[in-house]
Amino acid sequence: MVMVLNRSLHNNLALPVPAIRKYKLTLMFSFAMAVLIHVVCWTVLPLLLLRNVALDMVEGMAWGREWQLGYEKDPPLFPWLIELLTTWSNKELWISYLAGQLCIATVFYGAWRLGRRVTTDRQALVGALLLEGVYYYNFPTHEFNDIVLQMPFAALFGWLLHKAITENRLADWIWSGVVASLGLWSRYSMGAYILPLALFVLAHPVARRRLASPGPWALLLTSTLLFLPHLYWIVESGFVSIEYVGRRAPKITTIPDFLSGLFSYIGAQLLALLPMLLIAIMLWRWRSARAWLQLKWQNFDQAYVTVLALGPIVFSLLLSIVTARSLRAMWGAPLWCFIGVFIVMIVRPVLSTERLRYFGYSWFIALLLPATIFILDQLYGAKITGNDKRTHFPGTELARIVTDRWHATINSPLKYVAGDTWYAGNVSFYSSARPSTMFSHGSYRFSPWIDPQRMKSFGAMLIWDAGREGDAIPPELAAEFPNAISQPQVTLDGHVSIHRIGLAFVPPEMLENLASVESDRTGR
Repeated sequence: MVMVLNRSLHNNLALPVPAIRKYKLTLMFSFAMAVLIHVVCWTVLPLLLLRNVALDMVEGMAWGREWQLGYEKDPPLFPWLIELLTTWSNKELWISYLAGQLCIATVFYGAWRLGRRVTTDRQALVGALLLEGVYYYNFPTHEFNDIVLQMPFAALFGWLLHKAITENRLADWIWSGVVASLGLWSRYSMGAYILPLALFVLAHPVARRRLASPGPWALLLTSTLLFLPHLYWIVESGFVSIEYVGRRAPKITTIPDFLSGLFSYIGAQLLALLPMLLIAIMLWRWRSARAWLQLKWQNFDQAYVTVLALGPIVFSLLLSIVTARSLRAMWGAPLWCFIGVFIVMIVRPVLSTERLRYFGYSWFIALLLPATIFILDQLYGAKITGNDKRTHFPGTELARIVTDRWHATINSPLKYVAGDTWYAGNVSFYSSARPSTMFSHGSYRFSPWIDPQRMKSFGAMLIWDAGREGDAIPPELAAEFPNAISQPQVTLDGHVSIHRIGLAFVPPEMLENLASVESDRTGR
């Protein structure tokens, strides 16, 4: 890619029309090659190094097979999608790795398309590729989850809304509404983009004029109607997904603790952006200029990109302050889709051949460094920490052992598994029976797809972490299933750890009835 940049991204703009077209095609090719390299790299690496499904995917697939309008922790789009993909691929994990990287590729694409509308083609290319230096778009993306799924919708929404406001075509407004709704179906944090941009439309005179046209109202109507089924589910479920957010971000009662958590979150975001910021330094124009910082409210494009790039993080921080609730570092992952475009827009870098050469080298370093760390972490991380990684857990072996034990003991299909999220989720995914899952921390309220009477009829397998919770059936499971019968533990050898897993069987009600009848007959 460095050679392509050196050959094509020159400073001579006085070109005939055919040369300009060729020049633009070369820039597009450079962008496409960079994105392709990223997708291939981060799809192949986990495929070669990981052997087990990740935690968020375990949870998502346990939910997705039930086809609900919502779940305890999330809107349903991620569980639905991961269920479709894994079923289609016969549970092969490569499909989830590729899906995650296609989401990231879409982020690059959305940033690039917006950049081409508000800057030069060269600056748009650099602004999009700067995202390679953001931690959230490389190292953790092997785990396809709701955070990764929300990212492309945020990126497409930022690009499409700018197009809708500037061109005022009804189709663009409607598509913006569709994408906004899909983002909310993926993760509620899509609101961190929607609300700041809604305020921007009300505040900026150029955007505000569009309120006299049908477009913004078509967007509002489209997004609302599409999101209405999940809103209905939220109310019907007793707001369980909203309650979960509150549990994950508990209210902090003391000012020092709150400030500590707030600055810890801000520090984590800066650390995630650090590689990109280091690359951006070389784009800085050190020559004297009175207007080197291009932040002007009167300029619609600059105002829009500023709100788009910084509005989500500012909104999140304000929400944290107002509610006195802490934020988790990874919650910042979807909020930085346009930070690269913002940087090139305010700095307006002079992209000389030499600077582009160094940028190309830096881009490769930004790609290879986290990839190298990922390889080392997967090969040697467990030995250093003394704890196995979840992605190396023998989930297939656990599911086989548990399923075989069930069928050897109980003459009934394995329809239900209840217990620890990790172990129950692995059994649910890897078992050929694909039993429905009830995670032990939530009981029936968080598993409305389970009919208690039907569960009694077919019985259930209980599973827990015996190394952490002890050999006895955990209290929450024992209270829910008083007739559970303990089974011998399952012991699995990991890379550096030994996994002790507790098991108990809840016999089917029909077997209990048969046993009672047999006892009465023998007694007579």
